[in-house]
Amino acid sequence: MKRWISNIAAVLWFFGVLIWMLLMLPITLIMLPSDITSIMDSGFGTQPIGFTFLLVFGLVFGITMLVPAFRKCFRKLPWLYPYITILTADVAILSIGIELLNYGYQVQSDSRHTLFLVLMIVQIVVCRVAMCILCHKKPMRIAREDYEQ
Repeated sequence: MKRWISNIAAVLWFFGVLIWMLLMLPITLIMLPSDITSIMDSGFGTQPIGFTFLLVFGLVFGITMLVPAFRKCFRKLPWLYPYITILTADVAILSIGIELLNYGYQVQSDSRHTLFLVLMIVQIVVCRVAMCILCHKKPMRIAREDYEQ
């Protein structure tokens, strides 16, 4: 009976909450670069909405990974863990880059704007390269005991 209830809870969690977060990840990644263009076009900083999305994604994905019944989705869909990890890291990288650009646009100076635009681009490239090296050296896998449940 306990297994049956946990399976129902896992299905409800997956289709009620997790699927929407999985769909919002790529939409967020498409939406965040528009913040960069709006900062550069207007000449003023914007609200750091990327960190808000990161907080919500982290909460939902953290609950999914902490609750054993909800972790079953990683056994059924083995591509899900790398998908979540890589796209969440991409949202974090872009959010940090946007925050750097926001900081550069706090003062109205063209040289400062250019400097912080270059810093943002370097930060995004360096973080993506570091993430690629890390993922190459340590491939993402779910722990072995999760597969054996």
